[in-house]
Amino acid sequence: MLLAAIYNAVWGIVISVCPQIILFDYSATPFTLILLRCIGMLVGTYAIAYYFASRDPLRYWPLILVGFIGKVLGPVGSVYYISIGELTPKFLYVNLLNDLIWLVPFGWILWQIRTDKLPH
Repeated sequence: MLLAAIYNAVWGIVISVCPQIILFDYSATPFTLILLRCIGMLVGTYAIAYYFASRDPLRYWPLILVGFIGKVLGPVGSVYYISIGELTPKFLYVNLLNDLIWLVPFGWILWQIRTDKLPH
């Protein structure tokens, strides 16, 4: 979770400062850049939640669950919008780095909590 906190802080800053890096082949409008910067700020705030969850996963398991759900829904939404032609398949790189690689660690922590295997 600490690694996820650091990653989200860095990614949030990068997207807030340089949002056009995830646009791929799409042109940037001022409105699009504003939305992406807002998303960057939201991603950055997840860093705070993940930091607290790293300190006490048992106590802050709902923060981990919210993150896990987001990691599932992000790729689902991307696949949908790719399938209807609204996103380029290149966007899956964003999901790979921001969502899919985190599913296993988040899921493992939640499973450990669920099966009461985390130390109290």
